[in-house]
Parts: sequence; C-alpha cells; structure tokens
Amino acid sequence: MDIDDDEYEYEELRQLDQLRSDNWVLNAWLTVQRSKFPGWAEQAPGTWDFSLDSLARLENLIRDRYGTTEQAHQDEGGDFLQTASWYVGEVHNRHFGTVWQYHPDSMEIPGAWPFVTVLFDRLFEFPDEDGIEPDSRPLYTPLNRLHGILTPGNGHLSTDPDIYTATDVDT
Repeated sequence: MDIDDDEYEYEELRQLDQLRSDNWVLNAWLTVQRSKFPGWAEQAPGTWDFSLDSLARLENLIRDRYGTTEQAHQDEGGDFLQTASWYVGEVHNRHFGTVWQYHPDSMEIPGAWPFVTVLFDRLFEFPDEDGIEPDSRPLYTPLNRLHGILTPGNGHLSTDPDIYTATDVDT
C-alpha cells in the first residue's frame, strides 16, 4: 500500500468516525436518555453522580432487577435498561475521554446499540495484532455489557475501563 492508499483509508476512517459520532439516530437517543435520567435516578436508590464508584452500585441494581441474561434481553428496549446503559457510557465518557457513537444504518441490525469508543485521535494507539482491521479502537456497548454482567465470572462494570489502556506500538 502506498502513501496515497494510506491517506485515502485514513480519510475514509475519519469520515466514518464523524458519521457514527453525529447523526440523527444517535443524537435522538442521547436526548431521550438525558431527559429520562432524572426520573430513572429517583427510582434507583443511591447517588448517581457519574463517579466510578457508582458503577458497582449500578451493577448491583442490575443484578437485583434481572435474575438472568434472558430477562434483561426481554427488557433491553425498555426505559430502565436504556437509561442505565446511557449512564454507564456517560461514566466512561467523563472519566476516560470516550465518545458516543452509532452508525445510523445500525437500526436495521437486531442487537445493535449505541457504544462508546476512544477519540479518533487515538486511532494508532490500538493496532490490530492480526493486521486485518484498520480501526482497532475498543468499542464498548453499555447495553450489551449490562446483559453480560449477569453471567457469573464475566467481570464487573468497575474494571471494564481497563480496555482503554493502549498497547505499546512497536516503531
């Protein structure tokens, strides 16, 4: 691949990043979740201050509300889980510099939800070990992760941000 190909590929990735970061589907979802958050927080015990400590409390709340992953999947489009997933993403954004993204065409894909990822400026900090993917930044989908914590031994919300630690790039 020559320099022109590299520049073209980089520009395509940058444009995709822009599309996923600012589109009517994502913007509408974010607006709805922001507006629902105060009511959600009133129904959930504790202080919801977007702190890292609040992730453990949210995890306990999810475990108490849903006994199984299947129960959470049945409610995944409901207000409670949607707002809870927004909250998780906002904690990541505020503490780790991630941003919300969602491709508007993803509405056609069952199980596709808004996700957070590190800024495009950090693209080269996350190389694909196999050399297949040009963009290997970590994608974190809070709604899917809220289902995941219901499986024993599947980690905790409080340790998930470790994915944002970039690997060393050999130069």
